[in-house]
Amino acid sequence: MEVHVRNVGLILFYLGIALGVIAVITLVAFGGLDGIMLTNNPFYKRKDLATIPLDRVLAVVAIFYSLLMAAPLAIVGRGILRFQPWAKTLGLFVAALTLLFFPIGTGIGIYTLWVLTDEATEFLFANVPAGGARR
Repeated sequence: MEVHVRNVGLILFYLGIALGVIAVITLVAFGGLDGIMLTNNPFYKRKDLATIPLDRVLAVVAIFYSLLMAAPLAIVGRGILRFQPWAKTLGLFVAALTLLFFPIGTGIGIYTLWVLTDEATEFLFANVPAGGARR
């Protein structure tokens, strides 16, 4: 089960980094919030929320959700790799929130919940393996 716990730690750590980088790149590529919401179009000014296309509003929600989740995912992944007791508890919470990133996040969330709720994982976090340093 130690291999699964380390895999969860690596997956969450790199998922957090990837979400943050992709969200920032998307914001820069589209010209910020105005570019994504199409409010900077010189031919058609859209200023109220009712005239902005729904797909653009959902894109902004997804980008901000990704930015919001990036740091906690990376921090929890790092904590799980070091077998920190707080990381297991926070990892369960973050895994539940990761289920909203359909379809990849759903799979990662289910895998994380399965690994972190196993009895062998409880033993691992209580007795740190030789390779896992608790700092």
